[in-house]
Amino acid sequence: MNRSFYNIPSYIRFLFGYYFIALGLLFFIRLGLFFYIHDDSYELFNRISFYSFIVGLKFDTVVLCYLLSFPFLLLTIQAFFNIKTLFIDYLVSIYLALGATLLLILVIVDIPIFKFFQTRLSEASLQWLNSWKMIVEMIVENKLYLSFFIFILLVAPFTFYKVYTACRRNFTSISLQTHPQNRLLLFIYFITIGGLCFLGLRGNLSHPIRMGDAFYCHCNLLNQLGLNPAFSLMKSYTEKVNLMDNEKAISQTRQLLHIDHPDTLISPIARTIIPQDTVHKYNIVLVLMESMSAHYMAYFGNKEQITPNLDALTQEAVFFTNAYSAGIHTNNGIFSTLYSFPALKRIRPMHTMPIRKYTGLPYVTKQYGYQNLFFSAHSFEFDNIVNFIPANHFDRLYSSELFPPEAALSAFGVPDQYLYDYTLQTLDTISKATPFFATILTASNHEPYVLPNDFKTPLQEKNKKTAAYADWSIGDFLKKAQQSSWFHNTLFVFVADHGFRVGYNAYDLPLSYQHIPIFFYAPHILKPTINNHFIGQIDIFPTLMGLMNMRYINNTLGTDILKNPRSCIYFSADDKIGCIDNQWLYVYRFNGSESLYEYTLGRKENVANEHPDILEKLRNYAFSQIQTAEWMYSHDKTMIQK
Repeated sequence: MNRSFYNIPSYIRFLFGYYFIALGLLFFIRLGLFFYIHDDSYELFNRISFYSFIVGLKFDTVVLCYLLSFPFLLLTIQAFFNIKTLFIDYLVSIYLALGATLLLILVIVDIPIFKFFQTRLSEASLQWLNSWKMIVEMIVENKLYLSFFIFILLVAPFTFYKVYTACRRNFTSISLQTHPQNRLLLFIYFITIGGLCFLGLRGNLSHPIRMGDAFYCHCNLLNQLGLNPAFSLMKSYTEKVNLMDNEKAISQTRQLLHIDHPDTLISPIARTIIPQDTVHKYNIVLVLMESMSAHYMAYFGNKEQITPNLDALTQEAVFFTNAYSAGIHTNNGIFSTLYSFPALKRIRPMHTMPIRKYTGLPYVTKQYGYQNLFFSAHSFEFDNIVNFIPANHFDRLYSSELFPPEAALSAFGVPDQYLYDYTLQTLDTISKATPFFATILTASNHEPYVLPNDFKTPLQEKNKKTAAYADWSIGDFLKKAQQSSWFHNTLFVFVADHGFRVGYNAYDLPLSYQHIPIFFYAPHILKPTINNHFIGQIDIFPTLMGLMNMRYINNTLGTDILKNPRSCIYFSADDKIGCIDNQWLYVYRFNGSESLYEYTLGRKENVANEHPDILEKLRNYAFSQIQTAEWMYSHDKTMIQK
C-alpha cells in the first residue's frame, strides 16, 4: 500500500496548528483581561471563575471554526482534484493572515471598551467611526487608549507577516497523487474534520451557541469574560428587534399612556393635550450634564462631597429621585430628552440620511414663537449635530468651532464653565426679543479628563474630580444667571445625558449608568418638591408642557409625569433592555435571555421563574412602548403631518 496513505496532508496539519496557537493566544489574552478587570465582586481563583475560561474556549472555537472553514474547504478541493495553481495558495494565505490580524485587533480594542462599559464589543461600540477626527484626538489625549493603539500598530503588521509567511511555506504546491487510496483518505479526512468543524461552529451539542450561554453565574464580569468580542460584534449586527406584535404593542402603549382618543391621521399614539389654565411662555434652559450619575450625589448615599450644588438643588427645585436615562450614550440622551423617543437598538436617529424630522420640545416651542438655541461644548461633527439639530427645529447651533482654539482643553471641546459663560452672554443678548429655549450640552465630565488648572479639589480619582468640576460649574452658572433680567421667567432643567459606572453594580445592566438626576428649577415659578414617581428623559417634554399649560399635539412616547405618574420606567443599554419599579429590575438581553432581580435588596439571584407575573408585567411595559417607537420610526410617523 502507498505509504502516503498514512500521511496527514500538510495543509490539515497547518490548519490544526493555526487553530491551537490562536486558541492559546486568545486564552492568554482572556487571562490578562481577567486580571485587568478584576474587582471585589468575585474571587480570582475558584471553580466559578475558572468556568469562564471553559466557556471562553467554546466561543473562541466557534469564531476560529468560522474563520477556518473556508480555507479547509478550498484546500481540500484543491488537493482532491490535484489542482496545480498558486492562486488558491495565495488567496488562502492572505485570507488567514488577514483573519488572524483582524481577530487580534478586535480582542485588543475590546479590552479598553470592556473596562469602560463592562460589556463586550458590539456595533454600538463602533458608533463613533464616522468621527475620525474626534477618535484620533481621544486616542492621543488618553494614555490608556494611546498605549493600546501603539500596541496594535506594532503587533498587527507583525501578525500579518508571520501568518502569511507560515501559510506560504505550507501551502506551496499542495496536491496529492491521483491514486484512489489517496483520494479515499482525503475524503475520510474531509468527513471527519468537517464533522468536527460543524460541531465547533455550533458550539454546543444540543443547540447552536448563543450569547446567553455565557451567563452562568451572578457575576456580570465573569459572564462577559467568557464571550469572544468577534462573536459578540457579529451577533450584534444580526440581532433583529421584534419584541412583540405591532398591533398588540400599540394597543398596550395606548393603555399605559392613557391615550383614549388618538389622532390616527398623524399616528396611532398622537393625542391633543388641551390645558384649562392660562399659557405661560417661560424661557427654558435645558442642561444635558455629561455622565452625571445620580450615584455621585449625597442624596443617594455618596459621602465624598462630589456634588454639593446638585445636592443643594434637591431642596430648591422639583427633584425627581427615580429618573432614568433612555440609553448609555450621549446621542441617546440628546435625542430622547428633546424628542421623547426611547433609545432604539441599531437605529441612530441623529445619523440617518436623509435627516428624519421629529416632534418634541423644540417643535412645540417653535410653534409658540420661541428662539431655539443649541450650545455644545463639542465640535459640530459630534454625533452629527451639525445636520440633525438645525433640521429639527433649532434656529442656531453654537459649537466649539465658534470658540477660540485655546479655549478647548480636550477632544471634547471647551470646559463647562466656558460653555456656560458663553451661553449666558448669548442669552442676555437675545432675551429681550422673544422667549427662548436653550439646550446646553456639556462635556467636561468625559474621558479624556482634562480640567482647568485653577480648579482644585481634594478628590483623587479622575472621574470624581471631573464630576466635582461639572457640579461646581453648575453652581457658578446659576449664580451668574440669577443676575440676568430673564432669570425670574425661566425654567431650568438639569438632566444627565446618561450616568456612569459609580460604586458597586450588581447586574450586567449597571443601574448607576441609567439612574440620573432630573431637576426642574425655577425659584420664582415652582415650589420645591421631592417627586418619587418614575420618570424617563422621554417624559421631560410633556411634563414641561404641563407646567406651562401649553396646548400641543403629543406624538411621542413621553407622558406628563405630574398628571399621569408611571408605575415603572424602561431604558436600554445597547444589547439590553431594562424595566424597573419600586422593587424589581427586569433585564432582557437581545441574545434571548432575561432575568428578574429584587434590586432593592441587592439580590443577585435571577428569580424570573419564581415571579412570572411580575416579569410579564415589566416585560410588556418595556416591550410595548419600544416596539411602538420602532413601528413609528419604520412607518415614518415621527412628525406631525396629516
